[in-house]
Amino acid sequence: MTTYTLSIVEGSAGQQGEDIFSPDSPVTFNDLGPGVLLWLTDHGYEEPGRRVVVTPVGEVPSGALASRDVDL
Repeated sequence: MTTYTLSIVEGSAGQQGEDIFSPDSPVTFNDLGPGVLLWLTDHGYEEPGRRVVVTPVGEVPSGALASRDVDL
């Protein structure tokens, strides 16, 4: 099992890490369980200008609106 941190960022915040939609991201939406998907939705990841960034566990990008560790 590997743990990552998912963070919701806005604009140019969160330059470290990989965008979850990037082909280089170690995590895809298909990897996430329903609880994590609900958390993303509850925290407004779909709002314009926002994106989800994947980083090693504990590395929260500066300017993150919300972060959560996930075990995969």
